[in-house]
Amino acid sequence: MSSLASFYDFVHRTVLCYTEDPDKLLMKAVLKTFVLTLLRFLARRRLAQIQPKVVGITGSAGKTSAKEVIYEVLSRRFKTKKSEKNLNTEMGLSLTILGLKAGYSSAGAWVETVFRALGSLFKKPEDYEVLVLEMGVDRPGEMDEILRIATPNIMVFLNVKNGHLGEGRFPNRQAIFEEKSKACAAVPKEGWVVLNTDDPFVKQLAGHLPANTLSIGTEEGCDLQAVDLNMNTNGLRFTLRTEGKELPVSLPHVLGKQHVTMVLAAIAVGFIQGLPWKAIELSLQEYHLPPGRMNKIEGLNGSLIIDSSYNASPDTMGAALEILGLFHGRKIAALGTMNELGELAESEHIKMGKAAAAHADMLLAVGEQAKNLAAGAERGGMSASMIHTFRTSKEAGYFLSALLDRHDTVLAKGSQNGVRMEHLVKACMKNPAEARQLLVRQEPYWLTHL
Repeated sequence: MSSLASFYDFVHRTVLCYTEDPDKLLMKAVLKTFVLTLLRFLARRRLAQIQPKVVGITGSAGKTSAKEVIYEVLSRRFKTKKSEKNLNTEMGLSLTILGLKAGYSSAGAWVETVFRALGSLFKKPEDYEVLVLEMGVDRPGEMDEILRIATPNIMVFLNVKNGHLGEGRFPNRQAIFEEKSKACAAVPKEGWVVLNTDDPFVKQLAGHLPANTLSIGTEEGCDLQAVDLNMNTNGLRFTLRTEGKELPVSLPHVLGKQHVTMVLAAIAVGFIQGLPWKAIELSLQEYHLPPGRMNKIEGLNGSLIIDSSYNASPDTMGAALEILGLFHGRKIAALGTMNELGELAESEHIKMGKAAAAHADMLLAVGEQAKNLAAGAERGGMSASMIHTFRTSKEAGYFLSALLDRHDTVLAKGSQNGVRMEHLVKACMKNPAEARQLLVRQEPYWLTHL
């Protein structure tokens, strides 16, 4: 056995020893810190070699969708790299820049990641002109860690919503805003910040940043304003007003007015990068949302599934229910618990239950907050016989799969950890063999972890 292979075997066995022994969790934490420090150093080194223009995206909701549509627009003219899936933490950014995969909770996989990272020192770096990164935070100080890796040349700030609240996280939305706004303040004077001024928190930054700014939104006075929004079951259309012009925007594969902000952000970044309108327009017409973000999927027995299983917050769930209400036939809301709402959890779930009653004929409520979703639906006027609660999305999927009929439309939406509404979607798909291509979290790790 070579010396390198022997060292790998030693580290692998040592890591397994420490991570499987609950009395030695401190060593596991030390190992994690070591891995993160190494990856951060190598990621900074890689960026210094390539020197791409960095486009950062932050906000409480819509980061991944915005990243994907920005990538769609830019990649037609520039060599562009994007963060994979929803890798948006300090660790995720480092892995993206180095072109490595996450090890999740597997000690062996993390050891392999470390060796691959070290091996990258001896390889020619990937060549690209633009790097599009999500920059997500779920606790105070995390944006500082992200900015130590990459400084954005263009920064997009989408919104500030209730989320990541509670012990060890943020006390309120103001604290979330302050943490996320650090990324905008870090943009150099010659750079650009794109602000969604429809959001009252984000709007506070207008006129208070060293960099150039572009405002986007639906309100008067925006640099890029969306008007005449037309949302239906066949897509989204609106008119873009900018610099005295009115330009038609058509997104036939996008459901929901909540995506307008992300599309405006992509248009803004395209303009900043000097792209002509025709190139941007063509990109938008061909754009498809990422898996789990309001995608249409064929269901059993001629039914239709609107798959929004990636994640959920009160704002996005409310918007999704509005879209469900536009469909004909029986409308079924399959809603999972929304995580990280702190003391707002009960009231927000009751509110969403009422919204379900207004837009759906039946509710399947899943998870810890199922009883509050159900209570809200009953208060909203939905018959108790049309309300069903389940502990897990798999149980709900088994139940729903036996009920589906032609002309049924199902909205599946819920948070990630502990809910995983993609299990329900898979159980109700006409072609479950397509799950790997169409659904979120289909990697081996996620398929074996709730």
